[in-house]
Amino acid sequence: MATKIQRREFIAGSAAAAGAMALGLGTPAILRGADDAWADLTGRFVYDGKAPERKKLKVDKDLECCGKFDIRDETLLVGPDGGVQNIFVYVRSRNVAIHPDLEKTLPKRVTLDNRDCIFQPHCMTIWYAKQEFHIVNSDPVAQNVAFSPMGDVPANVVIPVGKDATWKFGRKQMLPVPIACNYHPWESGYVLPREDPYATVSTKDGTFRLAKLPAGKIEFQVWHERVGYLETAEWAKGRFQLTLKPGANDLGVVKLAPALFEKR
Repeated sequence: MATKIQRREFIAGSAAAAGAMALGLGTPAILRGADDAWADLTGRFVYDGKAPERKKLKVDKDLECCGKFDIRDETLLVGPDGGVQNIFVYVRSRNVAIHPDLEKTLPKRVTLDNRDCIFQPHCMTIWYAKQEFHIVNSDPVAQNVAFSPMGDVPANVVIPVGKDATWKFGRKQMLPVPIACNYHPWESGYVLPREDPYATVSTKDGTFRLAKLPAGKIEFQVWHERVGYLETAEWAKGRFQLTLKPGANDLGVVKLAPALFEKR
């Protein structure tokens, strides 16, 4: 059974009204409407060059377990076809309308697994008001998960062998929150708590998808752990605006110069 970690309640500030819809405290509008009011956004991030070799990390703790794995740097993952994994894409606009079906189909938990002496997945998002952060230890050694969200309660959770825990974030974050393990310093990850479900990370082939967004003008944020705001010639501070039409919208292939990732 999961251990429930106690934390103080956090009440968000009042939110503005969105159109004719009156909003509750800190809660984006959830509107009901026809399919033509909603849009999907897709795209693909590609490393425009030869994929860099991933550095082998120093593993010097719990060697009877962790020493068995080939643990390498995860701060830049480029697939064989050039796709860049773990780029965060999320809505920056405030108080966007939320498609009601998203909450109906939402998993109640987002799970971080300590497996093979790394965090899996390395990057994740969470709708903080609706989902719990579920932490699992699948390794035969004790694990630790520590993070400090801006303006929220910090965590330093010990997970014994075969145990798990849950955590509830209290507020949204403008940037992904680093996750560390105080037992195994090579372990790292990121979690992004947001006030709506419109946040994702790119997959192994570099693709991403945000489903059932409200049609209309929206501002998006793009972020990667190597460089922070992922800036291009068109995206100042990693931000871009789109006027989404109902249905499918494709950002296309976004080619990323290797020099972008050398700013670490």
